[in-house]
Amino acid sequence: MITLPQVTSVIQSLMKPGEHLYLVGGAVRDALLSKPNQDLDFVCAGDPRIIGRKLADKLSGAFYMLDEERNACRVIVKNEQDGFLVFDFSQVRGQTLNDDLLERDFTINAIAIDLNNPSEIIDPLNGSQDLVEKWLRPCKETSFIDDPLRVIRAIRYAVKYSLDIEPSTIDLLKSAIDNLSLISKERKRDELFKILEIEKPASALELFAQYNMLEHLSLSAIPNLQNALVRLKIFLELTKNLNDENSGEASKESNPSSLGSIFSENMRFLRERFDQVNLSGRSIRILDALIALLWDLNEVEGEKAVEGLALSREEQELICISLRHKCWILDQFSFQKVPDRQFVYRYYHSLGIAGLDVAVLTLVEAVSNPSFDGGEAQRSELGTFCQKLVETFERNPEYVYPKLYLTGRDLMFEFDIPQGPRIGQLLEELREQQAIGLIENRTQALAWVDSQIQKGFIKG
Repeated sequence: MITLPQVTSVIQSLMKPGEHLYLVGGAVRDALLSKPNQDLDFVCAGDPRIIGRKLADKLSGAFYMLDEERNACRVIVKNEQDGFLVFDFSQVRGQTLNDDLLERDFTINAIAIDLNNPSEIIDPLNGSQDLVEKWLRPCKETSFIDDPLRVIRAIRYAVKYSLDIEPSTIDLLKSAIDNLSLISKERKRDELFKILEIEKPASALELFAQYNMLEHLSLSAIPNLQNALVRLKIFLELTKNLNDENSGEASKESNPSSLGSIFSENMRFLRERFDQVNLSGRSIRILDALIALLWDLNEVEGEKAVEGLALSREEQELICISLRHKCWILDQFSFQKVPDRQFVYRYYHSLGIAGLDVAVLTLVEAVSNPSFDGGEAQRSELGTFCQKLVETFERNPEYVYPKLYLTGRDLMFEFDIPQGPRIGQLLEELREQQAIGLIENRTQALAWVDSQIQKGFIKG
């Protein structure tokens, strides 16, 4: 017997007698596989807005309209794990539920359950059997033509659920690849990020390369895909280990030079960084995974890839700053094995919090690159360098962005310096002096400004 998500009992309690509401698609598929699913899709013959508003009121959720023509709506509810449950409600397409299921992408997603009779699975296309036999099949021959984005989804589902794609389906898929150019950047971007979230994204990306699809995901400029995939695997393994409180100690015992060991003292801090979600709903972890793929590109090539993915300004800045400064740590490390306070200040002054991501990704690149100069000994020293950068940001904020002992008003009134750009420049110079430890109090700050005047660097 299939076990439905517990929250469906709340929806059942809101239904009128004789009302039919069907749970469809991925939630049913994952329930058959005993996997969790936070996105639940429902269809009904009547007006879905009624049940949607009832659910939003019952669970104190947010209600949104998705498609006025089909009265499709969405309810988003915060769950106990600080995540979100998403409920989509829409009207049945066609005359019957079977008509609706036939219009879906793959047979494994064309399965439904009537909430009035949850013990019975409605499966006209034998999707549950395909799940058991590990086959990915479209609901009909025109599925990829009807929506070319399903070409990308086919690869994602095949890798995520370890499904085989039969030859006839591959032929249909190939024939629709060129039509991906008709799909919006935003929809293809969202599919790419879903791919980066699955357990083995490298396998999916290898298939995209095999079918010449990388250009449709703005990844065709990557000069060496295999190197990029190795880097991606190592980065994702590191972030996965960050979620295991014991992984750092375990890796320290088994391999003292492993990434888990190097960042063992900063695991919680880095985990919080990677788990941060931006206004677009994407985590820093998944954006850094994209940067790991694009790491070999120069800034101009990176900007072009970013444009093709229609990312937000915030996301564009993170990626471009990372690519612009990706060599900074290695350049400094070539003649200084421990970052001094001046380098730390200037590094974060230029990169901001993105410096954390670049520090981790720089080490990931060194570990993934067999041609890295110096071998294991150099990698270990570089690991210490990068770890020190992360640790300083976490534990010594006064080295990164110290609070000034003087203000612009102080400079104007204490030293009669006229208002203007020189005030800002002087404050920045003062901030660096504080960051590197040469000025430790207001008295020293005043003396330093006076010395600049005496030396003629500024006019008092």
